[in-house]
Amino acid sequence: MSKPLIVDLHLDLAWDALYWNRDLTLTAEQVREQERREPPQVAPGHTCGTCTTTFPELRQGGVGVILSTIMSRTQTRSGRMKDGLRTQEQCIGMGRGHLAYYQAMARRGQLKPVHGWADLEEAVEVWKDPKPDTPIYHVLSMESADPIADPDDVEFWWNAGLRVVGPAHFGDNTYIHGTGTEGGIKAPAPALYRAMREAGIILDITHMADQAVWESLEIWDGPICATHCSARALIKGQRHLTDDMIREVIRRDGVIGMVFCQSFIDPAIEWGNRPAIDGSGGKYGMDGFIPIIEHIGDLAGGTLEHVAVGTDMDGGFGAEMTPKDVDTMADVANFATVLSDAGFSSNDVEGILSGNALRLFERVWNS
Repeated sequence: MSKPLIVDLHLDLAWDALYWNRDLTLTAEQVREQERREPPQVAPGHTCGTCTTTFPELRQGGVGVILSTIMSRTQTRSGRMKDGLRTQEQCIGMGRGHLAYYQAMARRGQLKPVHGWADLEEAVEVWKDPKPDTPIYHVLSMESADPIADPDDVEFWWNAGLRVVGPAHFGDNTYIHGTGTEGGIKAPAPALYRAMREAGIILDITHMADQAVWESLEIWDGPICATHCSARALIKGQRHLTDDMIREVIRRDGVIGMVFCQSFIDPAIEWGNRPAIDGSGGKYGMDGFIPIIEHIGDLAGGTLEHVAVGTDMDGGFGAEMTPKDVDTMADVANFATVLSDAGFSSNDVEGILSGNALRLFERVWNS
C-alpha cells in the first residue's frame, strides 16, 4: 500500500548538509554512525542532535514535495545560536552556496526543482507510485532575506527558483526584526517587498517579531503563509503566532505548517527557555498536534483548510526533540494514522498532509 503524499513546508537541507557536513544521500542511521565516530562540531557547544532527515528517509516517509531553504542571517553568535554571520555580504555568499548545493543534488537526481504549478502537478502524479530513485520535488524558499542583496537581486533569485521568502529569522537582520527581538520592518524592507510582490513570491511571516508581522501585512497585499509555526494561545513564547495573526493568515487564505519539535507541541516549554537537546524535555507524540490543529480550525470557523506540515526536522534540533513517535523523517508517514485516529475526516487528513499547501500554490501559480 502506497503512503500518502506529504508536502513539508520547511526543511533546511542545504544548511544541514553544509554546516553539519552531512551526506544526505545516506540513510539517517548511516549518518548517525559517521557522527558517532566523528561528531560534527562547527562552533564550540553547538550540536545539532541525532540526524533524522536525509533523502532516503524522505522517500520512505512519502515526503515527495518540500520547501527547501536558503538559510543565512546576520546575527551575533551567542548562547546556542552559533551560525550567524557578521555581514550581509557573507550571507549572500552562504546563500549562493546553499543554492549550489540544491543544484548539485538536482543534477544527481535526488531533487527536482519546482518553478510553477505544472511541476507540482507532475510531482503529485509521480508520487502516486514512487520508485526508489524518484526525486524529491523542491520549492526553493528562504529563511532570512539577508542573501538577497537588494531589490534588484530578486530577479536573480526568482530565476533560480525562489518562490517563498521569510524575511525574518533569529535576531534582527538587514530587513526586519525577528525571533527574540522587538521591532518592525527596517528601511530597506518596503522596496524588497515591492520587488518580491512583482515577481510573484509568497511572503512567509514565520520568525517575524510581532510588530514586524503587522507592519509587513500593512504593506503586503500578496499571498502569505507561516511555514513552521505554532499557536501562542497554547504554546508559550514570541516565536509562535497569536490568534490575531492566525486569523489574518486564514483571512488571506494562507497555511500554517506544524513543526515536529517538542518546543512547538509541549505547553510546558516556553520558546527561548527550551531544554537542552538531550531528550530531557517533554515528550509528546504526534498526537500533541491535535489541540493546535483544532485551535486553528476553531479560529477558521471549523475548517482545517489552513493547516499544513512544516516539520523543520534537523533544522537545529535532532531526534531527541522530535515527537516521541518520530525517530526519522520516515516516521512522519504515520501522521496520517494519528490524524485519522483523532477523528479527522479523510479529506481533512489529506488536506493537512498535502492538499492545503498544494491549494495555496495552485491559487498563486495557476490563477
